[in-house]
Amino acid sequence: MFDKRSHEADKEQAVKNFRFEILNNELIIRVKLDEDHGLSKSGRSVIVASSEGNLRLFDKNGYRSEIINLSVTKKISEVRNDS
Repeated sequence: MFDKRSHEADKEQAVKNFRFEILNNELIIRVKLDEDHGLSKSGRSVIVASSEGNLRLFDKNGYRSEIINLSVTKKISEVRNDS
């Protein structure tokens, strides 16, 4: 499960290509490493996954105090070599 709410503004945000779950008080993050979500702002890498800012974690008991900010990228040269 993932939280689409911003910690600061409590509004919906689009997350890109990741899911998380909390099991036995351990955070587990899943990312599909073969996805491409466009270029980074600098143009030097490709976005694989992103939380699009801070996200407050939650579990079956509700919101938790922890916050996640996730960014997974690949250098453009590595993307070209993967093809």
